[in-house]
Amino acid sequence: MSIDPNIAAVMDCSEIERSVDAYLDGEFDTQERAETDAHLAVCPRCREWVGGRSAVRSALRASLRDAMGAATPAGRAPEALRARVRAALAHERRPLWRRALAPLPLGAVAAAAAGVLVVLATHGGVDALVDDAVRRHNSDPPLEVIAASVGPEAVLSWFDGKLDFRPVPPRFGGDARLVGGRLSHVREWPAAYMRYALPRGQAGLFIIDDPDGRFAPAGREVRVGPHLVRIVASRGYNVAVWRRNEIVYSLVSDLDEAALFQLVKAAER
Repeated sequence: MSIDPNIAAVMDCSEIERSVDAYLDGEFDTQERAETDAHLAVCPRCREWVGGRSAVRSALRASLRDAMGAATPAGRAPEALRARVRAALAHERRPLWRRALAPLPLGAVAAAAAGVLVVLATHGGVDALVDDAVRRHNSDPPLEVIAASVGPEAVLSWFDGKLDFRPVPPRFGGDARLVGGRLSHVREWPAAYMRYALPRGQAGLFIIDDPDGRFAPAGREVRVGPHLVRIVASRGYNVAVWRRNEIVYSLVSDLDEAALFQLVKAAER
């Protein structure tokens, strides 16, 4: 089977090591898996690393099955642990409006009343499109263009001609440094993906062309200046989704809500 050298060239060993778990879990899309397979075909060191990692995971699964008992071929967790998991899942499934109206400390209420962000409405559930964006960001996909090598402006121009629209990211200011970008998807929609380094953690921005208005996620609806932003919690991340005409921005971050509000507010000012 021939390997396209252009595919292999976009990967390096550090990217393989960083994303090996997502690769073994089958979380890569077709292009990402092809890039990884192409690198593994020419790099014995990474092949050995991935093979060893896979063997460790298999051994760990076997040990867990033994520890949980032989009630079934797959083993079974203790009832107390299973009850705690069920309770945690039930909590996550509570409608967001019920969690938002739970009792708050007086200081938090005062801070919300004094803030410039106005909560307009609340909706339950997590949109599948947002969940897919979070999953892709969490897999830490290798970047195809690096700002440290070519400069931030060259990262933006790198997308020219690769999508049916021109992705223009918001300017987040000094607190967010552009690391690089790559082509991606959110479900079936082509997207530009840009990764940012933050003072604490990182964020991933998906830019999607949505002329038909199909991207309408659930979540809290917040006004930031002239724009409405939806705030969604998914898989341990906070996500801000907003629109400029036909373009949708989905910012996945490990920031808390207050810090995420400030980041989006600064970009949309």
